[in-house]
Amino acid sequence: MDQLFGHILNMSITGSYVIVFIIVARLFLRKVPKIFSYALWSVVLFRLLCPFSIESIFSFIPSEVQNTPLNKQFTQMPQIQEVINTSDQAVNHISTVLVPTEPATSAVITPANSTEAWINIGHFIWLIGIALLFIYSIVATVRLSRNLRTATLLFENIYEHSGITTPFVFGLLKPRIYLPSGLSANEKAYIIKHEQVHIQRYDHIIKPVTFAVLCIHWFNPLVWLSFYLMSDDMEKSCDESVIRQMGSGIKKEYSTSLLNLSTGKRFIGGSPLTFGDSNTKGRIKNILNYKKPAFWVVLVAIIVVAALCVGLLSNPKNDSLTVKDYAEQFMEKNITSYENNSNIKVIDSKITKLEKIASFDDLLATSLEIWSLEYRLKPDDPSKLTMTENMVDGFITEEGSMGKPILLFSILNSTPHYLGVIKSGENDMSTPAGQEMAVRVFLEANNQLPHETYRGNHMLVKFPLTTGETSQLLLSQPVVQGDSGIWCVERWKDTNGNEYYHTPQTDGTIAEYYARLQALADQGEEPALLDPLQVAMNYISNDIGMGQHIKLDQLVVDNEATADDFAITPESTLNGYVLNLSLENNSFDFDNIEWLTMKDSARFKGLNINPDDDMPNGFYILNKYTFTDPLKVTDETRYSIVDANVGAHKEVSKQEFIEYFKRYTDFVPPCVITTRDGYVTSITERYVP
Repeated sequence: MDQLFGHILNMSITGSYVIVFIIVARLFLRKVPKIFSYALWSVVLFRLLCPFSIESIFSFIPSEVQNTPLNKQFTQMPQIQEVINTSDQAVNHISTVLVPTEPATSAVITPANSTEAWINIGHFIWLIGIALLFIYSIVATVRLSRNLRTATLLFENIYEHSGITTPFVFGLLKPRIYLPSGLSANEKAYIIKHEQVHIQRYDHIIKPVTFAVLCIHWFNPLVWLSFYLMSDDMEKSCDESVIRQMGSGIKKEYSTSLLNLSTGKRFIGGSPLTFGDSNTKGRIKNILNYKKPAFWVVLVAIIVVAALCVGLLSNPKNDSLTVKDYAEQFMEKNITSYENNSNIKVIDSKITKLEKIASFDDLLATSLEIWSLEYRLKPDDPSKLTMTENMVDGFITEEGSMGKPILLFSILNSTPHYLGVIKSGENDMSTPAGQEMAVRVFLEANNQLPHETYRGNHMLVKFPLTTGETSQLLLSQPVVQGDSGIWCVERWKDTNGNEYYHTPQTDGTIAEYYARLQALADQGEEPALLDPLQVAMNYISNDIGMGQHIKLDQLVVDNEATADDFAITPESTLNGYVLNLSLENNSFDFDNIEWLTMKDSARFKGLNINPDDDMPNGFYILNKYTFTDPLKVTDETRYSIVDANVGAHKEVSKQEFIEYFKRYTDFVPPCVITTRDGYVTSITERYVP
């Protein structure tokens, strides 16, 4: 549905350009029969309904209009990136993790801002608008249908009803003409002729269809304007047809009847086709000024309208770049950057391999392709090269510290559009699952995908690491929602805001992998996968590893969590010694400790702690690390010390905190610090009995 919304937005942009073009064209066609301007609106209908078109060198549509990326999947087309071996920097790091039954890998990226919430709000409002318009139209149509049940049949499909004030056509498959009581014989003749022309041209079907399109594009004011102008051209062209068939002698009487029977308003549902529709003044003026056009005028009008239709229906010939063109641009960018950052000149270059690795049809509205690129650069003086360059037979290769470049393209109308580069060293590109996750990570980082792998039920689980930091898991149900669906950890986040993506290591796709696990669970072979807390415990102990020993009661679980909740970085609470804190520098050294009490007695034996000898005051400070961690404070960091006079903490300034700790010489009390997103939010002196 999100992809459909993006298509609608892009079609509305193209349609708006066509609408403006036709409005201008109507000004030049105002002296010719209205049937020609009425015919032009079919182009708008096509553009607002059809997401694709033929290409033509005669197209009037600018290529910029066709390529306008409004939907969330195409928020921005990244530029060709410069990637030089000597300046590779890791963006995504790789760590090995495991899931129940099969091994997997995880990638990490730093968090990025997303406009997904605003797009979701717009999507929701769009659907509400469509529903309201359709409901109102249906209710009005049903009410009118009930009121017409008492109409009297005159002949054929002509009915008369005393409860209506203007003639109209009503019905789709079997249209009927309804006349108000009291019309003269002459009036009935040309009014019936008017409504019959509508039926002969299928206007009674065209108008509801155009109204349905209006409901879909209700947010676009130009579409409302085009609906009004199209209806006006429809009625005027019908008036002209009646005058041509019945003679100019009825102009005065026809205009008088139109004035007397005018409704002054338009039926919102696009039906019925009312004789006395709005813009009565314009229609009467058109009737009185109408003259049968000369043959050459009609011929010129046909040629002009045909040319406009071809130009507005077709898209411009796309002279866009090929995959090879983009690959050559990528290589040339790197050559330029390489020469600008060194005293070496590249005297020869060549692409040695350009191969499509995989394609994906379900991630964005368009298909995606990833291509492996290999090239060689020949330096003018190889002796100037450093040890960092990867050389093969005297050529510098494309492979750097981050691996080989993988080019990512979206395919729109069989035309590739470069999105960016994925480095093979940052991702497992050897399996379909790894390739898919690498593409997903890239798209999420560029806000082209929502920051969740699986829609539906989520669970947020926070847990402490042995070092004290708080991390969190986002669990999802990738196949079936509810009690019978398996759970998986789709990603986890540490206290610095780094987000780790979980990628099953399988020879198939991610969807196939979880479908297989779901089938096993349905057969009763993997019951643990149905319990999200067991999945979380297994993931923390086996997948994240790093010597984690977590108890079930240490998990903080949010059963109603969303992906937005997971986006909030968890706050960590650490114990340790604050070293080298100064007013001149925001960085300091932190010596991490564990504050053990009798509740940790299960660990005493393994740590050779004798509570009788080592814990006279009921606590034990375990300082097992020989290194310190560099941390940073900000202007918003809060500082608190123990106020011995009142036996409680009091908040002080950074300078007061530093001065307070200077008085300690033999023993410096530990502190409790809180961190989030890599910064310290508070430092509090820990009371030591």
